[in-house]
Amino acid sequence: MMNASRKFLVLVFAGSFAVAGVRAGTDGKAVTATATEDQPEEYKNWIELAIGGVITSSDRAQFEQEHRLPGDQVYGGIQDLHVEGIIGKNAVFSIDGHALWDFNDYDITLQLAVPNLGYIKAGYSEFRSWYDGNAGFFPHDDVFFEPPYPEMHVDRGDAWIELGLRAPNWPEITVRYSHEFRFGQKDSTVWGDTSLTGLPLPFVATRKIVPAFRDIDEKRDIVSLEAKKTFGNTDILLGMRYEHNDNDDSLNTERGAGQLPPVVSPPGQQRKVTQKQADDVDLWSGHGITETRIRDNLWFTTGYSYTSVTNDLSGSRITGTHWNSAFGEPVPTLGSADHSYIDLAGTAQIKEHVFNANLFWMPLESLAILTGFRYTHENQDNDSTFLALEPVANTPPFTPVNPAGGFHVGPPIPVEGARNSDYDRFAQRLEMRYTGIKDWLFYIEGDWEEECGSVDEFQSFDEPIPLDKDTHALGQKYSIGFNWYPLTRLNLSGQYFHRIASYDEDIFTAQFPRLVNQDWKLDDFNIRITFRPKLPACLGTLALVTRYDFEHTDIDSQWQVPELGLLAEVQSGEIKKHVISESLTWNPLPRFFLQANFSYVLNQTDTPANDINLDPQTSPTVVNFRNDYWTVTSGIGYVIDDKTDLFADYYFYCANDYFKNPAVAVPYGMGATEHAVSATVTRKLSKNTRLLLKYGYFNYRDVTSGGHNNYQAHSLFSTLQIRF
Repeated sequence: MMNASRKFLVLVFAGSFAVAGVRAGTDGKAVTATATEDQPEEYKNWIELAIGGVITSSDRAQFEQEHRLPGDQVYGGIQDLHVEGIIGKNAVFSIDGHALWDFNDYDITLQLAVPNLGYIKAGYSEFRSWYDGNAGFFPHDDVFFEPPYPEMHVDRGDAWIELGLRAPNWPEITVRYSHEFRFGQKDSTVWGDTSLTGLPLPFVATRKIVPAFRDIDEKRDIVSLEAKKTFGNTDILLGMRYEHNDNDDSLNTERGAGQLPPVVSPPGQQRKVTQKQADDVDLWSGHGITETRIRDNLWFTTGYSYTSVTNDLSGSRITGTHWNSAFGEPVPTLGSADHSYIDLAGTAQIKEHVFNANLFWMPLESLAILTGFRYTHENQDNDSTFLALEPVANTPPFTPVNPAGGFHVGPPIPVEGARNSDYDRFAQRLEMRYTGIKDWLFYIEGDWEEECGSVDEFQSFDEPIPLDKDTHALGQKYSIGFNWYPLTRLNLSGQYFHRIASYDEDIFTAQFPRLVNQDWKLDDFNIRITFRPKLPACLGTLALVTRYDFEHTDIDSQWQVPELGLLAEVQSGEIKKHVISESLTWNPLPRFFLQANFSYVLNQTDTPANDINLDPQTSPTVVNFRNDYWTVTSGIGYVIDDKTDLFADYYFYCANDYFKNPAVAVPYGMGATEHAVSATVTRKLSKNTRLLLKYGYFNYRDVTSGGHNNYQAHSLFSTLQIRF
């Protein structure tokens, strides 16, 4: 990958050369066609230069993750570029792109198109996503572990080229190649553990609150070909696609974090775990689509696709005194539960056939019917082998690397596993819409899905009984709704849908206990009212949109255990969700507007675990899952004069779902408040030049992280657009 400066200069010079090339290619006739006062000159090209910066305090990484802006540094470059011109008689050449240094945001597209022949275009894009390395916070004794990498990022990019044939009486043919990549580091929620939480006996002190991170190195090459041709009243599209993926990722966690002398007795318990996995994936896919217009009111479409995926995987999981430890290095702090493995090797094969057909029919001008059918057959065949490494108690003679009471890695144990599955899936859909009653629209929809499959699975190490089962799944969704327009300034919309999802298994052999049956039942009702009241002319115009949504879900589950057999079905979950929202748009003056949006969400999940109470002093042990929050967004715009515009907006978010019960759990509920304010001024300096200035303020407070994710930030940003 090119460095930031080179990428920026490449795009700048490309834009400069394109401007010169377009001007050089302008003939004398074009020069004489100057604009007059009655016919303003049209500018088809432009370049927009930008510069900005952010000043942050507290957790800069959290700000960067949430707002996708680099903190405490200046960034800038080309915000937007478009140059086009004529080459030769009628070939059109264009460049579009942007390049922002210290932002790692680049994009350039070059295109040459010849009418009635085709085009060729190529491009490169890259952007950065930031991640905060912070993990959990334990409120008892305010325990927090600093991440090894507080600020992380992943760069994603794509270099591509595409050729298209668009000649009369020839099929439309498109060929494309692209190389995609993803490289960097990001945080992981697979947190490590520590017992340094300060909890006294009889409470269990160990908690998973220690930061973890992933190393990402992924590449993908894609080649695709599509051809489209019309025969009479039928369009036919044929295509193929090949992908090759080369992924080399790792998960890096920590166990017994901070448990080293003198905090604990030598040699301590801290160790670091590196789990690596490499995937070498090949994907082949082909598809065909037909669309037949039998009559203007009767259309029929079909489609078929075949996909084959092969994956060769390898990897390891090694515990050591540091990340990326080599196998065989002594680990004096090794624990009895530090299970590791090496020499992972395996293959996975997936083959999938999909066929679908759809019919659209309007027997009446006021009645439309759409029906569809889809069949999918999927087969998976996976197998793998590895060498398991289990801890073994140390024996004399004891040394600093072989301490008494410690553990070492035992002899490798060969392990193998395999899984084969075969599924048939059927899906049907029926939709009807009726507009035969004045000012009304009615619709009903039905979706059905059925799945039948078989699974055979075994592994030689910790599941002595292989899994052999047949699976059955049934999904249903029924919807009914309406739109009503009783008045010019008033309309109402309502919808109700009922969804059922049932999963059943016929188990012949398996390691129990195991979930065998589960039913989901969901009911959703929502209504929306749009009202534009008639106001006196001096008050301008007003539009109000009110919406209410209620959703209720019941989850019933059934387990099978060896001693008791098949247990009775129980309600394993209940979810209730209310969403209330209001939107207002007011234009008191032609040059002034105000917008405001408010939403309030009440979302709670109840499970039988809510009744678990390990310590009456901190009841409950397992809290109801709550995701209640409310948001407010507002904006005002004012046209100061024919050259100057002003816009300001405000955003507010608040969640109060934090419940403190550290004696028995890690508090995960969100407790946060966020404010964001910005003001933007645009000024037209001349007929082809425009200046933009923007200021933003951000304030975030997070109780769940103990304040470690808090931040304040001030942002300044400016652009200068020149059209030519």
